[in-house]
Amino acid sequence: MSDSREFETILFEIDEDGIATVTLNRPESLNAFDHAMVDEFSRLWKIVKQDNSILAVVLQAAGDRAFSTGADVKKGGYADPSLYPFNQDDPGQHLGPKSNKVWKPIICAVHGMCAGGAFYWLNESDIIICSPEATFFDPHVTFGLVAAVEPTGALARIPLAEVVRMSLLGNDERMSAETALRISLVTEIVPHENLNARAKELAGIIAKKHPVAIEGTVLALWEALDHTHSAGVRNALRYCLLGNPITKADVDRKAVPKAKWTLR
Repeated sequence: MSDSREFETILFEIDEDGIATVTLNRPESLNAFDHAMVDEFSRLWKIVKQDNSILAVVLQAAGDRAFSTGADVKKGGYADPSLYPFNQDDPGQHLGPKSNKVWKPIICAVHGMCAGGAFYWLNESDIIICSPEATFFDPHVTFGLVAAVEPTGALARIPLAEVVRMSLLGNDERMSAETALRISLVTEIVPHENLNARAKELAGIIAKKHPVAIEGTVLALWEALDHTHSAGVRNALRYCLLGNPITKADVDRKAVPKAKWTLR
């Protein structure tokens, strides 16, 4: 019987600090996702959610050319031609951590091309960093396809004007790492050779904090996207009321070391 944590299209490791590293591992196909990868991510997120030893997740990609170019068009994309339109499912329901109710923090490290369906991962990550040569684009309309689901998800992170421009220009313009930083798609640009290590460093800093405090924070902030501002604030309070009694009991404030200030 195969190990439930063995995968063919992704690499999955957990270190002693509780950091899970997930690596898209189809570099020969520019890490595009196929049905096998979608199924494996669905299984992966269940593991991440249920394993209390996992405190943070780093999402990265193998190879030098791309983080991911979205759906594997050489395999016909993700749609199943045998199904009627209303029976098709959205691959993002399986690829994205938040869609799978995973509230552990996701640190995404992007290098090379990041296109189209790759935004399923970006849209549901908590912190995104990239290397200087990273480019971001959505080629859907270039090939006669509606650009809708991934760009709509991106609206929670970047301004409408930037989403519209990327969606309508398709494969004729690629967003640079500098522009991605300016519009807050990414929060940091890191040399390629240090990218994955920096993502793990950020995950390690977060993993040292109380998991209830971290997951409650992630959950409250993401749920706020579904509410008006005032309703979001009211909803957020309940996570403080639920989580703080636990964290205050577990954390000795006098034993917390003084913060090492970092300017960004």
